[in-house]
Amino acid sequence: MSDFIRRLVSGNKARYKDEALDLELDLAYITDKVIVMGYPATGIEGLYRNRREDAKKFLDHHHGKNYWVFNFCPVRENAYPDSVFEGRVSRYPFPDHHAPPLAILPLVAREIRLWLDGAPERVAVLHCKAGKGRSGTMACAYLLSLDVAPSAPRLVDRSLAEKERAKSRAEQVMNAMPEDEAADVASADGHQAGDDPIKHEITDGDDKTADHTERPGDDINLKQEEKTAPARKDTGNSLSHVLELHTAQRMKRPSSPSKKLKQGVSIPSQRRWLYYWSLVLAHQAPQDFWSTSPEVLARPSPKVKLTQIKVRMRELSGLKTNLVRAVNTLVDTAGLSKKMAATKSSSQVWASLARYDDEFVETLEEWERHTRDESGNMGVRRRRADQIEGQTFADLVRKGKFDSKKMVRSFARMGTLRDEDIQKEESEADGRTETLLLRPLTGDKWQRIREKIEAEGKLPSEGADTVESEEASIYSATQTLRSDGGVLLDAHCELRVKLYLGQVFMGWFWFIPTFHLPHPRGSGEQSATLVLTRKEIDFPVGIGSHIIDVSVSMEWCSEAADVINPPERLGSAESAEGQGEPSGVAASLQAAAGGEVKGMMAVNQAAND
Repeated sequence: MSDFIRRLVSGNKARYKDEALDLELDLAYITDKVIVMGYPATGIEGLYRNRREDAKKFLDHHHGKNYWVFNFCPVRENAYPDSVFEGRVSRYPFPDHHAPPLAILPLVAREIRLWLDGAPERVAVLHCKAGKGRSGTMACAYLLSLDVAPSAPRLVDRSLAEKERAKSRAEQVMNAMPEDEAADVASADGHQAGDDPIKHEITDGDDKTADHTERPGDDINLKQEEKTAPARKDTGNSLSHVLELHTAQRMKRPSSPSKKLKQGVSIPSQRRWLYYWSLVLAHQAPQDFWSTSPEVLARPSPKVKLTQIKVRMRELSGLKTNLVRAVNTLVDTAGLSKKMAATKSSSQVWASLARYDDEFVETLEEWERHTRDESGNMGVRRRRADQIEGQTFADLVRKGKFDSKKMVRSFARMGTLRDEDIQKEESEADGRTETLLLRPLTGDKWQRIREKIEAEGKLPSEGADTVESEEASIYSATQTLRSDGGVLLDAHCELRVKLYLGQVFMGWFWFIPTFHLPHPRGSGEQSATLVLTRKEIDFPVGIGSHIIDVSVSMEWCSEAADVINPPERLGSAESAEGQGEPSGVAASLQAAAGGEVKGMMAVNQAAND
């Protein structure tokens, strides 16, 4: 009975059956040296996840003391002492369903390589809660860093009989073939139906595919000019290959040969992060990103201004509109209705901007620089780099300083300010649609500084032939931001945009601005628009399924604005007072009422996270 429940919870993931030990686990070998599994649980949770004693029994039996466990669960989500696996545990926590701080990827990839290079018998065991998204992202991050393209495990005999292997090979051939009904059908954005949108952001070899970033008057690719970027040795170790390998090993084969495997790393933002990491590995990341130059490190981080977010969505039916109103009335925990009423717009669509704790990100990036190999190989860890000022990274995370509370917090909101920001149209392709222009609803720290400077009268006199003071420099910078408003962002910092209709969660997406802006930054106006289709947004279910695409408009700020800090994140007290984001209850109610029970649990947890 317990195994039946565990199979239900595992869903589309492959399970590992060990007849010799009489065990069935939510576990898979991605390669002979990389294992991913579900959380090793105890108590009630052990009834539907891997029992901790079973996971340890399996690992001890097959690998002795030659395995090391990598745990990606925050303390507030799931935790166990390192002694469970005899001290062979490393933690790199980030919340479920999210993209991590990007610096975690090299730290994990380097430590896995360091451990595996120590002996040929060693294996790395990666787990989060479900053993899919976070574990898959980190497994792929390591596999991407290898000099030779990884291959499927040769020791597959542990779990598959000859007949099963033959069936697997036949299904792989069938899955590689396009489905009949989709073979000649193109989607509205020019991609084939059912195609993976992230692949259109990947440039591999001579296959030059366009990304989704529009740069008016600028044809600079997302990557740096290939003439100046150090070339990475061509190993065929492409992102698409690694993602497909992980999917083939981690996901359960479909019952019908005509059906395709579900994606292993399926959350678009996590796949986007692997794309960024592949650029970093190829030394084609944006200029000065993760620079170790003392001159660059001494300068403040470059800043960008997020000017607007344009959301195109299909018009809601009368029934769904009434349902949303009912849910918003029932769950108005953040007092949003009052905030929206203060604007001159009839729309209740808005966006929350959020990021990780700045100190957490800075700490991770410090460790990334500290452990980077002198050769410049981003996937290799420098020797004798296990401590900074007498403290190891394990000591740092063991205290739970950054993951014992909510790790991602909002710092600004955007919404429609007036009815002119809402345009209704009708087309043959999309039917009746609404285009909503979201602008900043909250003030920025730079605006308060500007007002303070103006109030104190510290303004530069016209024609003054003097060295520009700090106050005058800040004033000049903020004047350039004044006309249209905008939210000031760190160009190198991870950003989450979370979309709502009233209290109803519609979806979110993570991105790092600098990867979607023209380089190098010049003195004139330089802007870019990141366009994401619904398939490239995380959890667009329920009302979110009406989204067609989202466009994020950004501009480089002048270097003078780099001294200004982005808005502060909301603290725990502010969230408790209702100034934070709505919970996932509204999204769950709406999804359930819409008959989307399958995604209800994921939506609820995603919105709460």
